Amino acid sequence: MVSFCTRERGLVQAVAQGIGKPGSSLAPAVELFTHSTLFLAEARGADRLTQCRVIEPFYALRRDMARYGYAAVACELIVRTTEPGQLVPGMFEMLVSYLRAMEATEHPRVLSWAFELAYLELSGIGPVIDRCPACGKVGPGGVYVASHGGTLCPNCAPGDPSALVISPGTARTIGAMRCFDPDAIARLRLADPTRHQVQRLIRDHIRYHLDLNLKSEQFVEGVGRWRPPPRRPRVEEDASGGVSDDE
Repeated sequence: MVSFCTRERGLVQAVAQGIGKPGSSLAPAVELFTHSTLFLAEARGADRLTQCRVIEPFYALRRDMARYGYAAVACELIVRTTEPGQLVPGMFEMLVSYLRAMEATEHPRVLSWAFELAYLELSGIGPVIDRCPACGKVGPGGVYVASHGGTLCPNCAPGDPSALVISPGTARTIGAMRCFDPDAIARLRLADPTRHQVQRLIRDHIRYHLDLNLKSEQFVEGVGRWRPPPRRPRVEEDASGGVSDDE
């Protein structure tokens, strides 16, 4: 059983028989992140994949562990929050453009955040950052409270020192990111405080409103923390029979 994000039918789960056999014509379509044209036979239990034609294989995403992880974030978010047959207008096109941009971007983490924000917006549960969701006061930024779905103004915000404060600059950055224009996102340069605010807002919002902890994000964090073991000096024997350290 394979899950496909489709333009016409939303999320489709179909049986792909025989893909493990050598030379299977269906195997390319079930590779991760592959953009294909599919031919499905409708059945009572589940549709059956009968033919496929690969349009874009996105090989580069499977050769780089970090890009692989960030591509998986988008796919996991869609699969875990979309019902089979549910159409979200613009989702398919946004996913394809995201995978294309992920192959070339120099800032995959920022691109991934932008996709998550844009997906939340498409789903109708994006964070409210341009006005107070409690009193309606207009103004970017404030104190983010997940249960209110956005940033509260100083008059409505709780007096919690650990609360996430979203600066006006960060609020404007989030507004630009969730429009999901890959070219504009590539020009963004986020300072460390902004990166921290954006990352925490996205995680808190997804955790509260979707009840999700994305496994692919944990994978990406693990890849980022991994460091190769230090190289040992090579010991060689010199002509006199002694040994020397080759640094």
